[in-house]
Amino acid sequence: MKKVLARLAVVGAATVLAGGLAVGVAPGAALAAGCVGTNNTDVNVPDLGTAESTIVISGCAGNAAAASTVEVHIVHAYRGDLVVSLVAPSGTVYVLQSRQGGSADNVDQTYTANLSAQAANGTWRLRVQDAAATDAGFVNTWTLTLAVTPLCSRTNDTDTTVPDNGTVTSTLAVAGCAGNASATATVALNIVHTYSGDLVVSLVAPDGSVYVLQNRQGGSADNIVKTLTVNLSSEVRNGTWSLRVQDASPADKGYLNSWTLSL
Repeated sequence: MKKVLARLAVVGAATVLAGGLAVGVAPGAALAAGCVGTNNTDVNVPDLGTAESTIVISGCAGNAAAASTVEVHIVHAYRGDLVVSLVAPSGTVYVLQSRQGGSADNVDQTYTANLSAQAANGTWRLRVQDAAATDAGFVNTWTLTLAVTPLCSRTNDTDTTVPDNGTVTSTLAVAGCAGNASATATVALNIVHTYSGDLVVSLVAPDGSVYVLQNRQGGSADNIVKTLTVNLSSEVRNGTWSLRVQDASPADKGYLNSWTLSL
């Protein structure tokens, strides 16, 4: 089968380990700088065995998208023998095809996978299992397009008083931002207060999960004006997010000037 996809930097050839596991991992791993990677090193799929081919993604901030794609080209005389899966860097397995196609030759297909719960960067593996005897083949090439969704940003710049020894909440409604938030989401704070060490500042996700951003730090210094990075990759982006500001000590007070959430 003619290879028509662009070749990335590849070192060495795939190896076959004891027990029939063929692995295209360094040597044989494709290194991708960006959100799209291809490995076009042939990896044998032994009869009644399992093969893996890897792509290392780097420089692709945030989580993958709900509409990520896996383009797979496998040469095999009986594709109904095959179970084809994508394994994320976290170890989560996404079954793309399970013994479909009967006696037809080869697998040439692009699958859509919801990978929004997965960080984009890391080592991704295509796992191909031959689950029936007689036929064998090889992984010819595969391409992973993580289609990382851009950050969704929302700002609330309505002044909200933070009472002495009290708590205030400011909300942001996020809509039209598919998938999960980023592992490198940010919260930009602008709080005016005469004693920043009095304050406990937390982000509350739509599902009620609480992320403490600052807990009585800063001593007698005025105000909190900073941007904090938070791993929100387990959270769905759409919904109502809340910033909770608690004044935990008497004498001083202030107000929430504005905050910006970039998911």
